[in-house]
Amino acid sequence: MSRSPLTLAALAASALPGLEVTSVAMHTAGTTGDYDSAVVADGQNRHFIIRVPNSPTAYRHLEEELKSLSALSAGIRTRLPFQVPSEAGRVEFSGTAALIYTYIPGVLIDIADLNRDSPTTASLGRALAALHTLPTGFVDDYGLPHEHPEVVRERSRTIIVRAEKTRLVPRALLDRWLAAIDDDGLWEFEPTVVHGELDDQAVLIEADEVSGVLNWGGLRISDPALDFSWLMHSAVLQAVDAVFDAYGSARGEGALKSLRRRATLYAELQVAKWLLHGVDGEDAKITEDAKHMLQDLADLVDGNYRLLLTDPIFEAERPTADAEPGTPDDFRAERGADSAEHSGGHSDSAEQPKEPIVVTEPIEIVVEEETDEVVVAEVIEDDGEAPDAGDRAEADADETDGDDSHRAAANEENATIVEDDAPESPATRA
Repeated sequence: MSRSPLTLAALAASALPGLEVTSVAMHTAGTTGDYDSAVVADGQNRHFIIRVPNSPTAYRHLEEELKSLSALSAGIRTRLPFQVPSEAGRVEFSGTAALIYTYIPGVLIDIADLNRDSPTTASLGRALAALHTLPTGFVDDYGLPHEHPEVVRERSRTIIVRAEKTRLVPRALLDRWLAAIDDDGLWEFEPTVVHGELDDQAVLIEADEVSGVLNWGGLRISDPALDFSWLMHSAVLQAVDAVFDAYGSARGEGALKSLRRRATLYAELQVAKWLLHGVDGEDAKITEDAKHMLQDLADLVDGNYRLLLTDPIFEAERPTADAEPGTPDDFRAERGADSAEHSGGHSDSAEQPKEPIVVTEPIEIVVEEETDEVVVAEVIEDDGEAPDAGDRAEADADETDGDDSHRAAANEENATIVEDDAPESPATRA
């Protein structure tokens, strides 16, 4: 049973001595039904959020969030272009605890309002860049999780394997996800500080700028792509482009390597997790909903070059449409020019750069067999020059009978080398 705002106001007053509540209202920003929450104000125009967990699981999550907020010291917070709530107090209540936070003004972000030219979109990209460039030492100091790329990779693989066992995921999606897991290059990222649970219930907007971020229970060191996954397949493509553009401008283009593809994968695995939630809980309604979502997802990504998770292996897999200058597909136009140059002959200019040759078909490289060569030291003349064939014949004719036996032994050795075939070298295939 939910608690009334007046009850929550009374709890806040008992947790903060001297607080004289003048107004109270229910607060829903950043909540998922796991808590009763209200915003209270006093005569000094101070505002606080009070939250009471409705289950032991919710209480444990609140404790994790308070630990994360403690780790975000005043010095760390000055590096962020948005506000982070702080713990203001707590009070025991009915076997649990009511927790009070400082209030951050703003409204929850609306993904549907994001577009390429929206100031909010660029602000979001800059906010994420600032978060991901925080020094990582404070996270380790507070004993918060530190996840290396292989840990994140294997966790994703586990979700896919479990989803596959349900036999409810379209085969095309499973193949797509497993190919991404097996792509080593996709997982070459530098772990950063991440929020870990970012979504549209955690980001506050005021005056078209990100004013605050809530729900810090997942703070850790991990893959920065995790903080983008909530945008993929939800925001319009142009808005997603703008967020990544602003992020890349703030952190450098090198930070974008494979970032978007992993973010897309994590977004799709959220649907797989929703399916597993329904299957594990034997909830037919959730399971059926997840099945429809997975099929819609399979239809969405089918043939969509912008949503690829891995690079095409064969040329036939690449899109055939002409690339426009300035688009992510420019490399196709450049590739065609390179091929024409290679097929049209070579350049006489010494300054002409050499472009790599792209292999499109298997090539068999045959390694020639090496044969042993016997070198007779006696035929080397004093002047260091090797004798010609005539000198060699004359030298042989002048040999004495006593040397015949020696020559016979040498000939026998040579004959043995010729008759004994060397092992065949295996062919190397590209």
